Amino acid sequence: MAPAFSQNAAHKTTQTGPSVSADKAKMLCKAWMLDSVEQFSVVHAANTTEKADGITFMADGTFFVTWEGVASTGTWSGNAAPYINTSTGTPAVKKMYKLLSLADGRLVLEYQTEDLIRSQYIYKPKK
Repeated sequence: MAPAFSQNAAHKTTQTGPSVSADKAKMLCKAWMLDSVEQFSVVHAANTTEKADGITFMADGTFFVTWEGVASTGTWSGNAAPYINTSTGTPAVKKMYKLLSLADGRLVLEYQTEDLIRSQYIYKPKK
């Protein structure tokens, strides 16, 4: 699976919708394709099941994501900067991603599993 980043714990948010700065929202809110994954300081290009993976953040607080070829939708908020909180499915699966880097040509999100394994997902804008 190629999630962006997570901490499934009892992180509570009270705000709805994004609250990142206008400049960051402009850079973030577009379609991103997974380029590579870094785990244990080793970077690997997206594999065959991840080749079509990507995430699209919308300014209204919704997002579209494909992880290992499976499409899903949900909501996001950026109220705990530098974290992005997501919620998908029924019942809601909540995940928190750490925004490590954001530029016009690159998005890096970190996901931490419950057993404390961290993975960095490097995205490039979809062409």
